[in-house]
Amino acid sequence: MGYELNIQRGDENNKISKEEWIKYIESDSEFSRIEEFSADLGDNELLTVPTPNGGLWKTDKGEVPFTFSEKYGDITVKNPEHWIIEKMISISKNLNAMVIGEEGEKYDEEYLNDPFGNPFENKNSNNEKKWWQFWK
Repeated sequence: MGYELNIQRGDENNKISKEEWIKYIESDSEFSRIEEFSADLGDNELLTVPTPNGGLWKTDKGEVPFTFSEKYGDITVKNPEHWIIEKMISISKNLNAMVIGEEGEKYDEEYLNDPFGNPFENKNSNNEKKWWQFWK
């Protein structure tokens, strides 16, 4: 289990293509293409997960696998920390896409400015009722 964020386009007819994703990976010097990702579990145990058309982001903080779904045209990271979300937002700009959470919340510059804000909040709403005031 975990929480996934996706880089995707809002238009079902304009999905991110495999070619666009691979072109991005090849243009970013911190990325390399991968077909599987392995993690050391300790005690000489290794977990290997297939990641067709995946990308591995190598940073001084660690290696982060990005998976690509050709069927859905999106790029996914599981349980991303704030610094990973920053990179995802950067990638989304490059691909003319957006970062969306499992619950439909959007992650963008506004999120980066206030990561502890409510990503579900509708800034255009005049409603004085708070989200937790269900009885009003």
